[in-house]
Amino acid sequence: MPKIHHHPTLGDITLSQRWTTRRISISVRPSGEVRLSYPRLVPTAVALRFLEEKLAWIEASRRRVMARSMEGCDYTKEEIEEMRGRAKAYLPAMVERLARQHGFRYGRVTIRATRSKWGCCTSQNNLSLSLFLMTLPKHLQEFVVLHELCHTVHHNHSAAFHELLNRVTDGREAELNRQLKGIRKNLHFRSGTASDVDDIMRLVSEAQAWFASQGIDQWQDGYPTRAIIEQDIAFERNYVVEYRGAIVATLSVAFDGEPTYSTIYHGEWLREAPYAVVHRIMVADAMKRKGVAREILAFVEELCAERGVTDIRIDTHRDNRPMRNMLKKLGYSHCGEIMLTSGAWREAYQKVL
Repeated sequence: MPKIHHHPTLGDITLSQRWTTRRISISVRPSGEVRLSYPRLVPTAVALRFLEEKLAWIEASRRRVMARSMEGCDYTKEEIEEMRGRAKAYLPAMVERLARQHGFRYGRVTIRATRSKWGCCTSQNNLSLSLFLMTLPKHLQEFVVLHELCHTVHHNHSAAFHELLNRVTDGREAELNRQLKGIRKNLHFRSGTASDVDDIMRLVSEAQAWFASQGIDQWQDGYPTRAIIEQDIAFERNYVVEYRGAIVATLSVAFDGEPTYSTIYHGEWLREAPYAVVHRIMVADAMKRKGVAREILAFVEELCAERGVTDIRIDTHRDNRPMRNMLKKLGYSHCGEIMLTSGAWREAYQKVL
């Protein structure tokens, strides 16, 4: 099984020792990861000495990988420099705040245009952070910083390291790591504005067509109308999700209750407490099956945490199996049925955070 070795200048190195390997070799992956492979009978110390002899080659290979990555990115040189300025003004202050909050001690903080990794911690506890952290949501920026601060205590990825990281992230290490490696890092959530209505209505049309293609009679009566979307925006309940600058999803979140939830049939709510209600989740056809809806509900949980709300309620059509299956996987409990003002029935779910 591969092991991780923390190198003082290269960062984490993957060590792969196998019986089938005949010689010591080094590879640099497109992500910038360095892998050291060597035969089972070769001592690890010998393989690491070989690694030290090849440091110049490894650094040059990483620069080539980074250059190719930069050529294919969506940012101009001017945009990168602008991002660098914002990163230098913002990230060191975040490091200082989180270190003070959790009792970490570190050296200096540098900002680099690194695309192979979000950050690293040297053996002298100096932190290097990628300026591309500025493209991430704040909670993932903080997760990366906490990850590197934990390396000031444990210069490896041992069980003790993961225990510490899990503790300082309130038990969310696995979830945050999944978000960092998944599509969430490329999604930008923001409040909807009047200029977004046309894009949102295109999502409405796609959703209505998808329901029709699945034989589900949800939203086949013209709902949600343009007026409803405009009202969501006016009351600051609407959010849009951008991917590479384009709106690919939307949702509505309210914290002032839902009249149709006052009566529940064939069951009961888990408890009566202030809650967030989620409506009108729509994902563009091109982004379906990529985990966007899952990240939308993770975003709702973040909104709840900001407001000190610990309950989420949501309803969906009985035949909308993909949504019902996802809610079950995410820890939502089926509580019963509610009746809409139109007289239609919906399956009601609740999650206590």
